[in-house]
Amino acid sequence: MMASDQEIRFRFDARKAAQAANKVLLLSGGCRNYMELIRLLYLADRAALLRLERPITGDSVAALRHGLVLCHVLDLIRWGPCNEEDAPWFETISALDGYTVKSLAEFDDDELSGAELRILEEVFAEYGNKDWKELSRLTRQLPEWDDPGEGSSLVGAEQILKSNGKSAEEVKRIRADVFAYDRLDREVSKFEQQEQVVKFGK
Repeated sequence: MMASDQEIRFRFDARKAAQAANKVLLLSGGCRNYMELIRLLYLADRAALLRLERPITGDSVAALRHGLVLCHVLDLIRWGPCNEEDAPWFETISALDGYTVKSLAEFDDDELSGAELRILEEVFAEYGNKDWKELSRLTRQLPEWDDPGEGSSLVGAEQILKSNGKSAEEVKRIRADVFAYDRLDREVSKFEQQEQVVKFGK
């Protein structure tokens, strides 16, 4: 299948997600209702996708009856790690305590770009004073949300882009850029793995 025929998908980055979440938690005083955190992270990912053409966390998005959420972040908070790649999240963000999660570390932004940090700060400045009910209501008013009834439905990146005014040509270009970036990233990762094999084989 040609890249132009495939849906845009991003790879979840636990380290970037943890740093973004920690930024929001520290701006909130060190702890936050977990559904508020997830919705604020979604709003930041959404803003990054529309402005930078890539979300911050790379997480997939689901529409629930009560609004939009980041799927893997929600699973990490509710159920714990899925694999060893999730470790950075739990080094930075606490386990769920009632409905609250806490920051476990000082802020580290080495994985976040300046533009991503500005987006997180802007989202917090605009929406950080809202509670979980208000954030739920807000995400239900976004054009990419469709009521899934009692279940849930995935909301793809292209749905978010198109419902917020991106043309078919713009989406096609973004799709090509994403696949080119991911192909390069895989090649770099493969090269680094080969270098490690050579290094430890000596």
